[in-house]
Amino acid sequence: VSTQSTGMYQAYTPKSTFGQVLAHSTPISSSNNQLSSPVHLNTPEQMRDHISNHFLESGEPEPCTTPGSALRKQVRDRLSSSSPYPAPRYNGDPFSSSKVRRSSRLMTSGRNTKSKENDRKAGNKAQRTGPSILSEAFKKSSAKDKINLSKRSPNMIITSIMSLFSHIGHAYQSLCQYECKKALQLFNKLPKNHYSSGWVLSQCARAFYEMTEYTQAARLYQSVHQNEASRCSNLTYYSTALWYTQREIELSSLAHEMLEANKNSPETWCAVGNCFSLQKEHETAIKFFERSVLVDPEFAYGYTLLGHEYSFIDEYDDAMNCYRHAVRIDPRHYNAWYGIGQIYFKQEKHELALCHFRKAQSINHSNAAIMAHVAVVLNAMKKHKEALKVLTKALEVHPKHPLCKFHKASTLLCLEKCDSALEELDELESITPTESLIYFLKAKIHRKMGNSHLAMMHFSWAMDLDPQGSNNHIKEAIDKHYQPDDLSVENT
Repeated sequence: VSTQSTGMYQAYTPKSTFGQVLAHSTPISSSNNQLSSPVHLNTPEQMRDHISNHFLESGEPEPCTTPGSALRKQVRDRLSSSSPYPAPRYNGDPFSSSKVRRSSRLMTSGRNTKSKENDRKAGNKAQRTGPSILSEAFKKSSAKDKINLSKRSPNMIITSIMSLFSHIGHAYQSLCQYECKKALQLFNKLPKNHYSSGWVLSQCARAFYEMTEYTQAARLYQSVHQNEASRCSNLTYYSTALWYTQREIELSSLAHEMLEANKNSPETWCAVGNCFSLQKEHETAIKFFERSVLVDPEFAYGYTLLGHEYSFIDEYDDAMNCYRHAVRIDPRHYNAWYGIGQIYFKQEKHELALCHFRKAQSINHSNAAIMAHVAVVLNAMKKHKEALKVLTKALEVHPKHPLCKFHKASTLLCLEKCDSALEELDELESITPTESLIYFLKAKIHRKMGNSHLAMMHFSWAMDLDPQGSNNHIKEAIDKHYQPDDLSVENT
């Protein structure tokens, strides 16, 4: 292999006659033509002449003219063969008088003579192509899309990549517009290796979260967290999904892992805050939510969670400030609009509450919980028929949503459709059999229908499911059930 150093040519060819000559190349003295001190050959012409003179003096034939040698022929064959490197200057004789030094290794296709002869015998001319990053990206494609990439043109590969990006872009656009079912359908059409990536799975989990299907969202988030523990984005929604599903152990473990991984992430402190909020330690949760917004003042969801905690302890002014700050950061943050509506509803400002609930619904029209709260406000405003329409529409999207079914039964009771209300509650009981409010509402319906024995039985079941009296209205309803008038009616 020839190497260029300081503008002069040196040569070394191991295990060859050329190497023996050039390694011991010495200048010829002008006086007596004797070999003297080593010399550097400055041009290709001097190197060629020096080699020829050596073989003439020694009487040995040149290796390139030996019948068994094909060195020069190999070089010319490789130069004439197709090469991935555009080198038009290498098409001549490697020992010609050119100012460009030639290297046999750069001009070869990386295949030895024996393999090339085997290719010729098989009738297949070897064609070398350079390594392609695009082809490597498609080697892991699904079985449905596996084809011989060597036969695909670069335009076909680029078209495939652009089609993939377009498909993912449409899915993500649908998710940003809260068209969650459409987004899930598009994500599910991706090849398996792309669908199983952490980013796609986290987006699918976010879609389930926005549809209030917290169990499935938590399952997907758990898979992402196990495969990519360093991914902190969207883990706030994972912790909130665990909060809704009342999974204290998983939430505590998640908060601990996130603290060890990254203490400078707002998602970490939100997860810790959700952990304490689930344990009813709202004051401690407020401290951690405040820390999350200190780490990232532009984190809108942190302000929303902080507002929720203030609302739990009836600090409505502080909660309102947090919600409004979140809206200023992100006007499409529907959770903050929903929180403002809750505060106005607790203050019995039903018109303002309905306005903000409608605003949240206009942003995320697939969230059944928002529809249920819109119906609650309409019931409070004595608009029971409008509330029933909203709940019916919500149940068409989410047929087994517990909150919507419960409020629909309450609305039917207000419309004095007791039989239909009992049917809704029976279906709800099969979904959530341990909810005390279901039996409490059944007791009210039976009492209104005059079934005193059934009413008392369902009131007692509700008390058994809620022995600590967190729902004090159950005990009040039982006490009201045994008023003197009722007892007189029973005695008669």
